[in-house]
This record gives sequence, C-alpha cells and structure tokens, in this order.
Amino acid sequence: MAKPKLSVILPNYGTPADRFASYGSDSLDIFDMIDICAKQGVAKGVELLMGDSPICINQDNMKEVASALEGYGIEPIAILPITWGEDFIKGSLGNHDPKKRKMAIDLVKTAIDMAAEMDCPYVGQWPGQDGWDYYFEEDYRKLYDWWVEGLQELADYNPEIKLGIEPKPFEPRSYSFIDTPTKTLMIIRDVDRKNVGLTLDIGHSLYGHENLGSVVALAQRENKLFHLHMNDNYGEMDWDMPFGSVHFIGNVEFIYWLIKTDYQGWHSVDIFPYRTDPAETVLESLNWMQSMYDFVEKIGIKQLDEVIGKSDGIEMMRFFRKQIFG
Repeated sequence: MAKPKLSVILPNYGTPADRFASYGSDSLDIFDMIDICAKQGVAKGVELLMGDSPICINQDNMKEVASALEGYGIEPIAILPITWGEDFIKGSLGNHDPKKRKMAIDLVKTAIDMAAEMDCPYVGQWPGQDGWDYYFEEDYRKLYDWWVEGLQELADYNPEIKLGIEPKPFEPRSYSFIDTPTKTLMIIRDVDRKNVGLTLDIGHSLYGHENLGSVVALAQRENKLFHLHMNDNYGEMDWDMPFGSVHFIGNVEFIYWLIKTDYQGWHSVDIFPYRTDPAETVLESLNWMQSMYDFVEKIGIKQLDEVIGKSDGIEMMRFFRKQIFG
C-alpha cells in the first residue's frame, strides 16, 4: 500500500471566520491542536503558522511546541510567516516601499532561523498581497526583479532550508503577481537556487482552470515541486473545501502523476471548515488522500499508462466506469 506523507496546516483544526461571520467561539490554542492531531493518528507532520496568536508558533513558545511535537512523534514540516497581513497590505517582497520589502525579508529570515532550530526543512511563502487592483498601478518589470532579488537573498541566507512559493490567481488582490505555477517556475528558474521551489495549492490551480496532472508533470521535470496544499473547490473561488469533496477523476490523474514522477514531499490539508466540525473535516480530507492513493495503486500505473497511450476520452470514461461501478 502506498503511504503518502500526510500533514496538516495546524490552525485548520480551529473554527475559522470570514468577512461575514465567525463560525464558532473557538478557544483552542496551538497545544490543543497538536493534541487533536496526535489523537487522530493520521497526519504525521504539521505546518506551523508563525505569529503572536495563541494558534501560532513564535519565539516565546517555540521550545515548548517543539517538545510537544517530539513527544507525540509528529514532525514540524513547515513554518509559515504571515507576509500577507496588516504590515504588507501593498505587498511583501514586491512592495514599493524598500522598508517594507526589508521587513518582509527579515520576517522570512526569522522563520528560516526558527525552522533550522527546530530541524524543520521548509519555509512557505504565500504572496497574497503582492499584485494589483487597477491598471497603471504597477511596474511589472520592477516587481519581478524585486521578487527575484529577494528570493535570492533568502535562499542564500540558509541554503539548507527549502523555500516554497505558492501561486494563486487572485484574492485578496484583484490580480496576484505570482498567479500560476508556470510563472512561479519562471521566477524559480531566474532565482537559480536549488532550495527554491513550488508549493502547489491544488485549489488555487483548480479555480485558475488548470489541470493538476499537467502542473505536476511540468514542475517535476526539474524536480521543483517541493510541497502540496490539499483542498477542493468548484473552480470559481478558493473555497478551501475538503480534498475529494468535488473532483474525482481529475484527482485520480493528479495522484497518478505524483506517483509517476516520484513526488517525495508532503501532502498538507489546507481547508476552511466554516460549517463542519474542523477535526472531522481534516480527518476526512486525510482519509480521502490515502484512499485516492490506494485506488490508483489498485488500478496500477501500467494500466493507467495504457489509458493515456490510447488518447481517447471515451475509452477513458469506459475504463473508469468499469473500475468504479464494476
């Protein structure tokens, strides 16, 4: 049985809020969430949000968090600095203000130091506020150069820590600067550092109308698919629904290409369980990931190779109808 490396962004165990309502009076802190993860026993790694909130890791609680994770045998797999918050409403590494760009670089360096101290291999960056809302608002060439130069500085700061860049088509900006995996790979190539790669949030690609299998195949040509955020949506918005709740055959192809290209990274639950029980929603996402791998393994890579070799959409439908319904 295939055993994908399953993980969760730890605050997913809490009850979220949006701009319309709070969906629960969640009093959980980071240690409560670690305890829930450990009791479920499915996710073997966690991503830690860096900040001052009780659900975050910071300099004050880092040693205690590390001790709790070690006690449960859970790996800290990623530190996530908040480079999209109030300090960076006009961008992080692409901010027009050089002081803000330095502030963002310093914040990510703090995350890198924390990751190194905790024996955590990865620091993720989601450039949510880097982009534009209006025409004639941005010098796109300068923005590109600032990002390349900033990532080079961060990569060189500690080459042992991997840096992942997570693209998203839009939100909160009308246009995200780093909007597609293809543009991300273009930037990664210009950065030209071994420790800089792609974090693929599959929901972002879905509502960017991308094919997940093709993204994996392209990114893995140069072994630049470093990390996965797993969720689902209807292709219009970043709903962050549980993995497997909407798409099926597309996800089967996605898993096939992960296996075919020997993806060795983690699969992290990244969801917003607004109206469902958070812990149960995380668990069901994790179980769907494992079940999807089991399904692909049961069919067999060789048989799926043959389906692709026929290049016939109706033959593909016939094949999967028989696999699913008998």
